[in-house]
Amino acid sequence: MYKIPATLVVFIFCSSLQLKAQDKNKMLHFLSDSIVENGIQNKAFPGAQLLIFKNDSIQLHKSYGYHTYDSLVKVKNTDLYDLASVTKILGGTLAFMKLYELYNIDLEAKVSDYLPILQRSNKKNTDFKEVLSHSAGWIPYIAHQNLVRKKNGNFKPRTLKPKFSKKYPYQISDSLFLHKKYTHKIMRRIRKTGLKAVGDYDYSGLWFFLIPELTKKLSGLNFESFLKFHFYDPLQLERLTYLPTKYFPKNESVPTERDSLFRKQLVQGWVHDEAAALMGGVSGNAGLFANAASIAPLLELLLKKGSYQGTPFLKPETVKLFTERAYPDSANRRGLGFDKPSLAGEEDAYPSLLASPSSFGHSGFTGTFVWVDPAEECFIVFLSNRVYPTRDQRALYTLGIRGKLLDYALQL
Repeated sequence: MYKIPATLVVFIFCSSLQLKAQDKNKMLHFLSDSIVENGIQNKAFPGAQLLIFKNDSIQLHKSYGYHTYDSLVKVKNTDLYDLASVTKILGGTLAFMKLYELYNIDLEAKVSDYLPILQRSNKKNTDFKEVLSHSAGWIPYIAHQNLVRKKNGNFKPRTLKPKFSKKYPYQISDSLFLHKKYTHKIMRRIRKTGLKAVGDYDYSGLWFFLIPELTKKLSGLNFESFLKFHFYDPLQLERLTYLPTKYFPKNESVPTERDSLFRKQLVQGWVHDEAAALMGGVSGNAGLFANAASIAPLLELLLKKGSYQGTPFLKPETVKLFTERAYPDSANRRGLGFDKPSLAGEEDAYPSLLASPSSFGHSGFTGTFVWVDPAEECFIVFLSNRVYPTRDQRALYTLGIRGKLLDYALQL
């Protein structure tokens, strides 16, 4: 069970004394610094970025530590982090929300009516509401990286090659290039996967691999272009992108894992998630890289019910629909694409005891976290590379760092 930390009790006590805004801000900086720096000392991550927005302005925006534990490259506010599953809401779900509006999609319509590859499959009756809320019975994940090699260790035909060519045009690491039609294999594997009990909550990323295909089919634009046209470019999100090595020097991306199994190198500037890598690096499931400052306008847009600085990007009713619990009378806490907090009386207080029922966000496997709380007019962006040097690093979880940081933001 989550416990309110002693430092938060001190902060609440100080708040009750009606500290001046400047003093509260100093306290916020002190407490946030202590949490993040404690995480670095305990090897939860070598470095991080933190941004807190409250009361219509950024209250804190800071970088901590280094890219790696050798303490050679300091983290800067401009550095890019691999967002991992935060991509699900800032890429996949965001695109689908716009498609929902533009093409009047019925959330209870069958996904197979829009994606013929799912027709005559065990997923032919799955509807959009089910897949977006992780209650469609789809399995969580497919480890495609385990299916690209022969027994002798060499790559199978039409998978990966060490050199660029017309047939292998998509670079997915420093020394690997993907076959131009490999994504079709991924689609077929998703189609053939088994089905669990429909209606039960079971977190699955598979639907988010299909959103780019849906986007292209409906809009005529590829997934990345659609997002840029409707959101990223007009919001001037200069450092939020797929495939960061196309646009920025590699050393501006913070490394993730020393991959000893698939790519067999330090993963830097390439998406950590192997399945997203085998989609060519562009997926609704993972693949986005960003710094905290470029994420903030998207979260402010969601906080302000679809508008940013007076310009509407989504309808208020769309934001409300997607960010509330999809099945409020069930044990499934999820919204449509978005994660939601646990409610009073539920076993775990996620992500914080202080998060309001209207709040929403998502976390990422690499150590990322974004959360929006409309009741407190607040949001937080926390970026880290907790998977460095390996994904076995779990101190980020055991120390409860993301929940504690959200506590402080909500109490500001």
